[in-house]
Amino acid sequence: MSESDQQELPVSVKRLFVAFVATLFGYVTLYGGCELARRRGGAWNLTYALSSNGVPELRIEHPKILGPLPVTVSFPGEKPERTDLPLTAVFSVPITNAMPFGAVIFVDNTVLPGTVTVNCFGHVVEMIPRTLFVDMKEVGWVPGTNIVLGASSKPDPERLKTKGQQWRGR
Repeated sequence: MSESDQQELPVSVKRLFVAFVATLFGYVTLYGGCELARRRGGAWNLTYALSSNGVPELRIEHPKILGPLPVTVSFPGEKPERTDLPLTAVFSVPITNAMPFGAVIFVDNTVLPGTVTVNCFGHVVEMIPRTLFVDMKEVGWVPGTNIVLGASSKPDPERLKTKGQQWRGR
C-alpha cells in the first residue's frame, strides 16, 4: 500500500461512520414522529364489569371522543363466564381474542383510536371514531348514554358471517 492509500482509509471509515450515524438519527426521528402521529388519537378503553345489581355491562371510554362520561352497554339476563370483573382492555396494541363477554371480531389500531368490534353475548358492538354501531345499527356518540340490549335484539348469526365485514349498518 502506498502512503496516500493509508491516509484515505481512515477518512473513508470516518465518512462511513458519519453516514451510519446520520441514517440512524434520521430513522429514529422518522419512526418516532410516525409513532407519535399514530398514537395521538388515543386508544379505546373497554371495561367489562357487573353493575350493582349483577347485570353485565360494557363501558366504552375514550377521553377525546366521549370526554369523562363513558357510554355503557348493559346486557340484562346474561351471565358472564369470567368472575374476575371488572376488567379493562386498552386497544392500543393487539389484544387477544378472549374477552369476558365474548370474542373480539375485528381490531384495526394502526392509527388510534381505530376500529374495534366485539361480540358480547351475541350482540355486536363496533366503535369507530365517527359513530357507534350496536347490533348493526348506527347509534351516535352521546357521552353518558346507557344502552340496554335484551336477548330479543340479537342480530341473525348468519348475517354476521358475511365476508369482509359488509354488515355495518347496510
